[in-house]
Amino acid sequence: MPTSKNDSKLSQLFILKSEQFVTLINSAVIVAIAIVLLFSIGLLFFDIYIMIKDRYAMGIGTVLGSLLILWVLMELFENQVAHLKGQRIDVSVFIVVALVAFIRKLMVASLDAKHIKVAFFPLATILVLSVVYIVIKIIDKKYCQ
Repeated sequence: MPTSKNDSKLSQLFILKSEQFVTLINSAVIVAIAIVLLFSIGLLFFDIYIMIKDRYAMGIGTVLGSLLILWVLMELFENQVAHLKGQRIDVSVFIVVALVAFIRKLMVASLDAKHIKVAFFPLATILVLSVVYIVIKIIDKKYCQ
């Protein structure tokens, strides 16, 4: 079976190229997150400037929303860097991303008194995601140490 040796070399080459491709994609993801992170820092400063310039109360909600986005991007960035270092991906980060998105939606809805009924869905979603987050953390603590 001389083709077995060739198949083995071909298989090893395929695995090597696949690993290089995955590293390239992971690097591209890190660069993309870093770019979005820089823009969100700019957005935060712009929101602070607008809040100070116009002196309106809704500006505080906008600034807090920008801070939440910045925090989420930092979590994603740190998770991706840890993954490149060989650590496992922390799934709870994605739950946190969803939580922050709904918390931001709830904050925006609470600023507009006319749409307070719209806040019930984000509030229920936040509750469910919080329970999921706690369950994931308990399972991680129990089985992944």
